[in-house]
Amino acid sequence: MKKSIYFLFILLISCSDVDKDRPANLIGEEQMAQLIFELSIIDASQGFVPEKSKKPVRVHSASFYAYHEIDSLQFNLSSAYYAKHPKQYLRIVNRSKLLLEELEKEQAKQEEKKMMVEKDSLPSEKKDKNNRLNENK
Repeated sequence: MKKSIYFLFILLISCSDVDKDRPANLIGEEQMAQLIFELSIIDASQGFVPEKSKKPVRVHSASFYAYHEIDSLQFNLSSAYYAKHPKQYLRIVNRSKLLLEELEKEQAKQEEKKMMVEKDSLPSEKKDKNNRLNENK
């Protein structure tokens, strides 16, 4: 009986005032989702070398935080807070995932459009080349 009362007491204390650990400058869920989305893109692009520049893409965290007008402490405290609140964190991660999927769809559309333009332009180029060859004869 003492053990169950002790357990109940510990449980009540640990569950009380869950928002005490809420940072004063907590980043909102939507902005946090956007930040995680952008960080995943930055992480994926590390080491990417564009054909023209021959230099790897580098994004420094200081410039990332400055661009979003936050600092690393604010981001880390907000991230830790959301990690302690799984339902909110899951919403944030799902929103980030949705943003990544939308970007992927947009890129697929652009690639398809590019392929269509190239496909449409190939026959006319061949015709022009054939016409020039015929003219030279």
